Amino acid sequence: MNIGNKTPEKQGKMAFTLLLCMCWVLMANAQHTVESIRKEYQNVHEWIALMSDSFPSDGIPPEYFDLHVEQNLPGTGPHHENIRMYYGELEPEEEGDPYPPHYLRFATIKYNYAAREFYEEYLYDDKGQVMFIYALTPDVEGGGDIWPYELRMWFDGKRLLRFNAKKFDGSLTYIDIATLKKGTFKDEYTGKTVPEKFISEADRCKQDAERYLLLFKSIDNR
Repeated sequence: MNIGNKTPEKQGKMAFTLLLCMCWVLMANAQHTVESIRKEYQNVHEWIALMSDSFPSDGIPPEYFDLHVEQNLPGTGPHHENIRMYYGELEPEEEGDPYPPHYLRFATIKYNYAAREFYEEYLYDDKGQVMFIYALTPDVEGGGDIWPYELRMWFDGKRLLRFNAKKFDGSLTYIDIATLKKGTFKDEYTGKTVPEKFISEADRCKQDAERYLLLFKSIDNR
């Protein structure tokens, strides 16, 4: 029996076409994976390593926005914040345009509040979505103490792909970021959700990802 006066051959072709269209839609939506994000993160660091002030004899010329903030905050004292934003280029709106539009590709942030130092990295795609967040933060509470942690978050759009938390394996005495980077961290959690213990810091980092994106756009648009 034919449905809608269509032969089985035509029905088969329509089904194949529909399946092909569905595959293209799925491929378009499956933008990021943990593996592809790790590759892009590696590519960005290799790209940054090539930047050199001695261009053209060595490397490529550095291109980024560098911001430095100095404040004296009530109750906490001197506050320093260093923000560096690396950008990529999008397709120009008009062929041959020497000034194509930019997008925020990668940002590094180092700052302090009182004696607590923070370091964060944000990796973005060309659609303005954060793909990866790394945070070295001393503000995770556990067992009545505040411990330094390394937090890593991978995203596909708004969807969290993976969350990883590593606890600093050392003394709780004052340790700056440079010392923490040389220390060891032990895995505490890896999964597709954020445990309650880390929700506050994870939410703060996601909000900061949006804040730095808006900051970049406000500068780049000038």
